[in-house]
Order: sequence, then C-alpha cells, then structure tokens
Amino acid sequence: MEYHYTLTKDDYVAFNMHHAQHSERVQKVLKVQRWMSLIFLLIPLLVSWVEGEFLLGMFVAFALLAVLWFLFYPKYFYGSIKKNIIKVINEGDNSSLTGEHTMMVTEDGLVEKSLKGEVKTPWSSITQIRETDEHIFILVSAMSGYVIPTSVFADVKALQQFKETLNAARAGKTG
Repeated sequence: MEYHYTLTKDDYVAFNMHHAQHSERVQKVLKVQRWMSLIFLLIPLLVSWVEGEFLLGMFVAFALLAVLWFLFYPKYFYGSIKKNIIKVINEGDNSSLTGEHTMMVTEDGLVEKSLKGEVKTPWSSITQIRETDEHIFILVSAMSGYVIPTSVFADVKALQQFKETLNAARAGKTG
C-alpha cells in the first residue's frame, strides 16, 4: 500500500504535544507542579505564626490563589510546552519534516519518501501506534516516529484497514 500526504509544522507540533500529554515523566512533573500550590497555603500560616495571630483575610486570598493555580496551571503548562516546540521547529532548516511525503507499507516494514530522501523502518523497530482524531503516530522511539494525517484516507474503512495492516504486520514480525 502507498499513501501520499503533505506534512506541516502543525503536524509535528501535534506529535510533540501528544507525546507531552501521554508521557509518564511529563505527567509526573505536571502533578508535582500542580501540588506546589499548597505552598500558597503555607505562606499565610507561616506569617500568622510569626505575627502571633491568624490572618483570615490573607489565608483566604492565598487559598483562592492556590485553587486558581491548581485549576489553571495545566493549561499554562501545556501552552508553554507548545510555545517551546514551535520555537524549536522554527529554528533552522526543517524541510525534511514538512512537505510532500509518501508512506509505503512493505513486507519488511515502512518506507517513507520525501524530497530529502528515503527512510526504511523494519517492523521490529516500531514501538507503538497511537491515534488521534487528526493523526496516526507510528512511534520508533519515545520522541521519534512517523506522522500520518488521517485526512489521507478516503474514508473510515480505509483508515481501519491501514491500522489493521500495521498491527498485523507488527504482530507477525515482532511476535
């Protein structure tokens, strides 16, 4: 089978954001940083202890700040990651990532061709296949892989057939 598609910088931003949202390490960092909001509760308690009286107004203000931090920090966190991904992608020449691509599914693995060359990946090197509404990500490692827009497929049946072919070939070559 052979598929022709065009990749944009947005496709690679989506790939990296998908990784960030599903990475155990990134999720651990997010969780720790969210719970750091408890520090906002300790500040008024510490000030109250030093002053010798409980400062209710300060405690309420800092408690509100802690709740807002806990609720809205993930949006800021992922926005910051996305901003940095875009900066990295915009650095230097990334013409090998974007533009016209052809993906061929062969007996031995995947072959991707672009204007910059050809990459062959054996089935045994594929670690995972992930899917979003707009993309299929065929992972070769935690941070690298193939990005295929789902718009490449004529219909849901063609998309399903592609996924079944990938899974069957991986099972046959790695199992």
